[in-house]
Amino acid sequence: MKIIFKIFSVFSLSLLLASCSSDNNPTILAATIPTVSLETTSANVEKTYTTIEISGTVDDDGGDPVTARGTVWRTDPNPSLSDNFTTESSATFTSEIIDLEANTTYYFKTYATNAEGNAYSSEESFTTNSLGGTTWDFHVVYDQNTSWHGDVVFNADGTAVYDEPSSPGTYLTNGTWVLNGNDLIYDFDSSDPGNVTYTGTIEVDEMSGVFDYPNHQGTWSAIEY
Repeated sequence: MKIIFKIFSVFSLSLLLASCSSDNNPTILAATIPTVSLETTSANVEKTYTTIEISGTVDDDGGDPVTARGTVWRTDPNPSLSDNFTTESSATFTSEIIDLEANTTYYFKTYATNAEGNAYSSEESFTTNSLGGTTWDFHVVYDQNTSWHGDVVFNADGTAVYDEPSSPGTYLTNGTWVLNGNDLIYDFDSSDPGNVTYTGTIEVDEMSGVFDYPNHQGTWSAIEY
């Protein structure tokens, strides 16, 4: 009987030690790649002719420190870190993407990186603003003594209408426009090829450039109404 009790006591002690050992050495889970989300949607996107803001959040570091996070983009679907990317400093971030082309569709993802690899969010696409259907206040500087303001309506079909608010209808003129990337060519009067041509560049939500009259060149700048 004493032998049986001794064996039982040893068995009980072994179970107790095993239990203590398990409590003091919890199982360590293997690290994984992070998880990251894209917070920008068509309902809240901030964009101009040449910029788009993309917001994201690193939801989980996967058990390893996140060493990089930000936004990737390109003009074709499924962008990655092999394409354009930003590097942000905090888990919740907003990337301002600049130097884009007007009226162009771009595809975006957010990403996060740890020692296990790269993780990407779902994909969204957004189109930068189009010049068609907008009205601009042109400030035309002929020389240091002469300047004026003109309103220009850029229609979606490539036509344009010029008028001067100080004398409505007096200088009403029909022209044409073309935007190649962010470079504007605006023919002031399409009925007279030898008349005035405005050339310039659109950036964010402003434009500026030069114009050519016969035997004279001046400058112009414009803001959207």
